Order: sequence, then structure tokens, then C-alpha cells
Amino acid sequence: MSESWQIIEALLFASPEVLSANRLARAVDLVPSEVEACIEKLNRDYEEQGRAFHIRKVAGGWQMVSLARFAPWIGRLLSKKGRGRLSKAALETLAVIAHRQPINKPDIDQTRGIESSYILAALSERGLIRIKGRDRRAGHPYVYGTTPKFLEFFGIDTLAELPDLEEPSVKEEDILPIEEDEEGEEVSAPTSEDEVEDQNVSPEALFAIGYRIEKEGAAEEEEVSPEDVDEAG
Repeated sequence: MSESWQIIEALLFASPEVLSANRLARAVDLVPSEVEACIEKLNRDYEEQGRAFHIRKVAGGWQMVSLARFAPWIGRLLSKKGRGRLSKAALETLAVIAHRQPINKPDIDQTRGIESSYILAALSERGLIRIKGRDRRAGHPYVYGTTPKFLEFFGIDTLAELPDLEEPSVKEEDILPIEEDEEGEEVSAPTSEDEVEDQNVSPEALFAIGYRIEKEGAAEEEEVSPEDVDEAG
């Protein structure tokens, strides 16, 4: 019979998504603290053996990821797929929301200096942001925030890991809950007729490289050519 740590390793290896300690515990019939102990053992083994991957805490759960130093080679392998790439405009909008959330649409537009309806709809469709409600103040504009998928996409555990977080644009008490539509579904982000084409993202804008690849420090990112990189999606 396999040891518990081997089962956890197999589950993390096979899963395309982040797995919480509670979910792993239920699958292996352990308690969460025992799961985390198994993960610590696996990471020690990987480090001692010089493996090219480890298990990282992401978005409140665990995921097996390649080490950051292998990103250039993985980027070359995946570069022709063209999947999951974010445009400069999308990254810029996402950065504004991440650092100032909750934030309403007029504040996003004012910060960027351009109308953002299409970009907000695209980010919402990809599950990276969501509408939290409406601002109680004049006009009742939509208020946006990031999602757990945003954390997973950029390989971070909590928003506290983002550098130089700013004050939120809208106070939580000023947010009116969104009413569900007649079919019981949440209201989606508004769209516009404007179209924004994806562009190669500059190294300075990259927060994550490839899918399930640990993010690098800023100094290391500068060595990676955007042509060799295909972002997570």
C-alpha cells in the first residue's frame, strides 16, 4: 500500500488546479496538518534530489509547479501555442484592480486614461476579476475585485504578496450587493464594441511565465524574451 505522501504527490501531479489541504485530507483520509506535513516531506525530498519542481502554496491551496529558473526553456516549448496571453492593456487594467480593489469603473478609466469596458468584460470572462456590487455613490457604477483564479494565475497565495498595495478605491460599506438576474445568475461585466488585440507583453509586465510555473524575481524576468514566453491561462 502506498504511503500517504505518495498518494498526495500523485494527486497534486494529476490535478490541473490548486488543491486545498482540506480537499487533499478528505481524499487521503487524513487531517489537514498531516497533509501539510507530507507536503513538507515531499519538498525536502525534491530539494535534496535536485528536482526541477516543487509543491507551492497558491491561492490558499497547493499545486505542483516547475522551478522559476526553468521558465525560459518551458517558455520556448509553449511559445507557439499562443494560449492564455494577456495584452498590455489587460495587464495594466488587472494591475489597477489588484492594487486598488475594491475599485469602481470610473476610477479604473480615470487611472488608465481610457475607457475599459471591453477589457473588464474580457478579464471577467476569464475569471480573473468579478463584480462585487455597485458603488453607493453617484451613478452607482460597478465595483470590481480580483478572484481566487487571479491568485492561481500569478502563482501567489494571498493579495498581501503583491508589492506596495494601495488604499482601496471604494470602501466596503459603500458597495451595494449585485442583484441576480431572472435566471439566478450573477450580472456579468458590461461590454463595448471596441476590440483590443493581444500584444506581446514586455518582461517588466510579466508576473508569471507559462502555466503552473513559479513566478520569478524582477531581475530574473528581464532575462526572458517575451517572444519565448506564453503566459498562463
